[in-house]
Amino acid sequence: MNRPLIFKEYDFHRAEVQFPLISIHSSDKSVEDTAWQYTYDLLSNDSMYLHEAFVGEYLDDGDVIESYHNQVLQAVMEQNYEEVGKLVETCISQFNQHAVDYINEHKAQLEMRYE
Repeated sequence: MNRPLIFKEYDFHRAEVQFPLISIHSSDKSVEDTAWQYTYDLLSNDSMYLHEAFVGEYLDDGDVIESYHNQVLQAVMEQNYEEVGKLVETCISQFNQHAVDYINEHKAQLEMRYE
């Protein structure tokens, strides 16, 4: 499977195509909104990304992923579905943070090139 742009090494030309509305004047809110839209599009257009996000594939490292799995299993065992929801929210937020970071890198690259 081809990895999403945000999980690859930064590429200025690809970023310009993917995020054409981002400029050196983009606000933090604009970056966040663009990242959420990108995240939503990825998760809704390919169920594999949604599945991987739910199971914690985009968390920082193997130890964090294992801890997440153990926390989810504990919450399920306790039938604490609110906690399961919070844990999944953390994973989706981490996925989105990759988009925010990539877009912020793009904005920084734009500033270096055009200011």
